[in-house]
Order: sequence, then structure tokens, then C-alpha cells
Amino acid sequence: MTSIPKLHTLLGASLLLAAAATAKPVKVFILAGQSNMDGQADIRTIDFLGEDQDPARAALLKTFKPDGKNLVTRDDVWVVYRGDNILQPGLGGGGKNYDKPGNCIGPEYAFGYYMGQALDEQVLLLKFGPGGTNLYQNWRPPSAGVPEGKQPEDVGGQYRGMVQSVHETLANLKKHFPAYDEKDGYEIVGFVWFQGFNDMIEGGKPVAEYGTNLTCLIKDLRKEFKAPEMKVVVGVMGVNGIQNEVSKQGDIRNHMRAMNTVPEFKGNVRAIETAPLLHPGVVALQTAGWLNKERDLKQDPMTPEEQAMLGRATSNKGFHYYGEGRFFILLGKAFADTMLELTGMGDKVLPPKLNGFAPPHAPAAPAGK
Repeated sequence: MTSIPKLHTLLGASLLLAAAATAKPVKVFILAGQSNMDGQADIRTIDFLGEDQDPARAALLKTFKPDGKNLVTRDDVWVVYRGDNILQPGLGGGGKNYDKPGNCIGPEYAFGYYMGQALDEQVLLLKFGPGGTNLYQNWRPPSAGVPEGKQPEDVGGQYRGMVQSVHETLANLKKHFPAYDEKDGYEIVGFVWFQGFNDMIEGGKPVAEYGTNLTCLIKDLRKEFKAPEMKVVVGVMGVNGIQNEVSKQGDIRNHMRAMNTVPEFKGNVRAIETAPLLHPGVVALQTAGWLNKERDLKQDPMTPEEQAMLGRATSNKGFHYYGEGRFFILLGKAFADTMLELTGMGDKVLPPKLNGFAPPHAPAAPAGK
């Protein structure tokens, strides 16, 4: 009599193990930051990618516009931003109605494309990109404490908002995406951070403490989401290109680069350069007489051809990476390259990395908490 329940137990266990072996949990990536994670590049500027002097980069336009007319979409990549969507252009910033896709892209478009290419499982991108926010106060994680002179309720609002949004979305995935198979479940795999401009503008403690606060952010999010193995990619702020290693801009870049020297982050967190991804011709014209001291536009005005080039390439201000679609495609790809390298998931799909860039020096690690 007792052998039958034991057999049922063994069969049940075997079935559970078989189901676990065949399950394909949705791979979840959280993309967070401020207005440049939101993305301010008009879709029309993506075409400028095809004019790149680097043939490998120019060829990417065909990846995203294979028929020369229509930008690709992917239904194996879901995106929670501007509604619940499959991956498509228009999931960046622009306009006031965030209930539906608009006319801009951020890094999510190329990042999602390459993650979808590399992974067999369904991919889910959860993006949180409110503009005009800083890490020092708005995004401040719990373990960083409350800054002197601030009230607890005035600190960490964006951090709490993102955490709540992620938890609520993951708890209701079937509602957001009816095709989601609850038997498969999900796995929080990675976090991408692209932020820093407001801390840089404020200067002082927001800059000086940036590395420490970012270290705390990564640790706290891993704890909050019960994802100790969550890989992290940090985009080093690259506003106005590679020559802008001056004053507060250079300081905050170095605090971001310092993530690469935190011992416990070795092999699981990486800060990558974004400044070299801006088009050098655009940067040279936009910084003429300032960073680009070789060109005085009063003495040597822009030619009609240069003005036309800027019209094709750009759609926004310098602090939004000139709204350069080319930049945001290359940025999303760089984030994906790095994330796949950290996770070891995507060697079989991605083409070789594009030309890289070495930072001017390796900064010391911030004091952790």
C-alpha cells in the first residue's frame, strides 16, 4: 500500500524536474537613468548611420532598415515604456503623451534588438527614465543614507518609483503581455544605468559622492530584486565628446569609470565609454571655438554642406547627445555587447565589437558602504 504513494511522489518529482528543464524563463533587463535613457533622438536621424565612414558602422543601418524603408520590430522582445509594446522605434522620449509610442529612440531600441538576436528566450525590457533627476537625491538608494540637511521623505523618490514599477510589472506580467507563460517564469538578468548630467551640473557633493552612491545603488538593487548575480552596465557620461574631460564633467566620468575598480564588481559590473560613439564631425562643429579650438565659426563659418549634415544627423541639444540617432543605435549595441559578454550568453550571434576607446586613466575605487 505504501509503494503507490512513493511511486506517485517519484513520478511527480520527475515531472517537475522535466518541466524545469524545458522552461524558458523570460530574461528581464532593467534600463534606468534620466533623459538620455529616456532617449531624445528623432527617428529620422537613424538614417545618418548609413553615412558613417566606418563601414562596419554604416552597415548597421541595413540591420535596422533591411528593406531601406521600414525600421525593424521584434515580437520576441517586450518593452514596458510608453505602454506595453513589442520592440519598435518610438519608445524613447519626445512629446507629452507617454501612453503610446512617439517619434524618438533611446538606447532601448538597439539594446533590445541585439538581446533578442542573442537569446532564445523571450526578452523583457523595463525602462525607467525620468528627466532632470540626480543620483545624489532623487535616485539615492537606501544604503547611501540621507544627505545632511535633507529629509528622508525628500530623498530616493525615483529609486522607490523604479522599484515599485518593476515589482508591479513582474507581479502582473500576464496582464501586461497575455502571451506570457506563467509556467516559464522570469529571471532578472541585467541592469543598465545611463545618467549623471544633473549631478554634474550641481557639482559639489553630488559629484564627489557619485561613485559611492552608484556603488550603493547597484548593491541595493541586487538585494531588493533578490538577484545577487544581476549583471550591470554603466554608460560613462559622454556629453560633447572625448575632449570634454574637464572640470566637473571629467570628475563625474571618472567616478563612473571607478566601477571597474571595485573588487566585488569584477566580472559582473562594467562601465563603458559613450563619448567616442558621438559622430566626430558633429562634435567638431557643435564644439567649435570651445573644445574644438581649431575652428572659429566667426572666421570660418559652417558651409551649406555642414549645415545640411547637422540637419540630417541631429535633432536636439548637446546635453541630449545632439539627438543623434546614430549615437543611440551605437550606444544600445555597446550596452548589449557588454551585457552579453558579462552574462556569457551571446557569443554565437553578435558580430565583432566596433572600435573601442580607452579612458584617460584608471581612477581609484570609491569607498563602499
